[in-house]
Amino acid sequence: MELAKQPVGKAISLPIIAKRQRVKPAYLEQILFRLRRARLIKGRKGPGGGFILAQDPKKITLKDVLDAVGESTAPVQCLLGKADKYCAHITPCPMQECWSKLKREMDSFFGKYTLYDVCSKAKRRNT
Repeated sequence: MELAKQPVGKAISLPIIAKRQRVKPAYLEQILFRLRRARLIKGRKGPGGGFILAQDPKKITLKDVLDAVGESTAPVQCLLGKADKYCAHITPCPMQECWSKLKREMDSFFGKYTLYDVCSKAKRRNT
């Protein structure tokens, strides 16, 4: 969101983003690396350097961001093929279909909202 709020073409540095978002720079660096690898952002070196969005914020969905940073909308680990120590491991799982449907709906939900949408709503709340 910090990058989407910047004027087009104006970079913002990692330390500024970290301060505004109250996160450790080392943690933010990992997130920015993933966003860059997914080609959602670009880095600029030198004076006035930092990071910018690689695309119009109207084209970057929240699902794109979640996917880029390795987050899943899966409500349970079994949908990711991982074991869950709190699961009874009943086969077939009576909840599997419900969990799968919830994941699809969450994917659809996050796929409908863009960075622009989120920033626009935040801007309206602050004015």
